[in-house]
Amino acid sequence: MSTIHPLQTDKLIADMQSKGFSMMDVPVGRTSDNAITGTLLLLAGGTTEQVERATPVLMAMGNELVNTGGPGMGIRVKLINNYMSIALNALSAEAAVLCEALGLSFDVALKVMSGTAAGKGHFTTTWPNKVMKGDLSPAFMIDLAHKDLGIALDVANQLHVPMPLGAASREVYNLARAAGRGREDWSAILEQVRISAGLTANVKK
Repeated sequence: MSTIHPLQTDKLIADMQSKGFSMMDVPVGRTSDNAITGTLLLLAGGTTEQVERATPVLMAMGNELVNTGGPGMGIRVKLINNYMSIALNALSAEAAVLCEALGLSFDVALKVMSGTAAGKGHFTTTWPNKVMKGDLSPAFMIDLAHKDLGIALDVANQLHVPMPLGAASREVYNLARAAGRGREDWSAILEQVRISAGLTANVKK
């Protein structure tokens, strides 16, 4: 149930199978407080039969179980979840410090961001409605996103607020613009990163 390298998990699964045993991985999400109260999110990586058999025992530790796929998939989805949460923590800190440097109330910023993709996230807002539907027609163009990001970074620079993650993000938008995606919807960044990773684009330009 620990967060370990997926290849270690795969090796353990293979070793168990070679000895005639089956294994599933069930890393958990949420916090130590949830562990105490039995309200963990359980990320079950196993066959349907394995997960169904283990569910009564697992639910003693949590109140929500997600079948993530076959053995080894639990740790993979936890790794992605933690990566995103940890990186967003640092990016959020940049935004919060810029708010403070600009004299903005954190409560006001929180209220605004809670109603936009900044607070709700692209997994649940922009992507399902645009790029994941194969629609790259611009609701908000990459060119405009690049411009706005640049202004924010310029302001931060003038106020001596370090924004390393924002600067790195601008380079991703630079890549998309260089690839001719400037007038596409900003959710097309997903396609650009896919191509940069050597994967096939899901949406034809």
